[in-house]
Amino acid sequence: MKKLRLSAVALIVTATVSAQDLMTDQVPTTLNRSFQETYPNATDVEWEMEGGNYKVEFDVDKMDNEIWYSKDGNILKAEMEMTERDLPTAVKTTAKTKYPKYKIDEVEMTEENGQKTYEVELEKWFQKDKKVIIAEDGTFISERS
Repeated sequence: MKKLRLSAVALIVTATVSAQDLMTDQVPTTLNRSFQETYPNATDVEWEMEGGNYKVEFDVDKMDNEIWYSKDGNILKAEMEMTERDLPTAVKTTAKTKYPKYKIDEVEMTEENGQKTYEVELEKWFQKDKKVIIAEDGTFISERS
């Protein structure tokens, strides 16, 4: 039982150290202003300090979004939930060609180092869902079940 308690405490401490919630006034003014100008319709905005960088989680039109900023305000990584109709044609074509009997359920775009990839969750009646990663140009990258 003692080991269980120690494990629980260690987990809480690790989570606290790795990501720290921030109040809006703890975020650099220029970074917060730039974010608000870029995403004026953002709701449920939550800032964190993660690994020395700023991370903001927010919703736009009920879609989840996350952006990681460096201390100097540069975007390091962005993850944006999106709809099937917002998918680039090449990505949609690859998903539908490679998995013709599956339906696109959820989509998330990740942009990092100038590269965009799309995680497409596919579903098929009585089959296990699949998650596939496809590059912006339609190149198939990987599959997870």
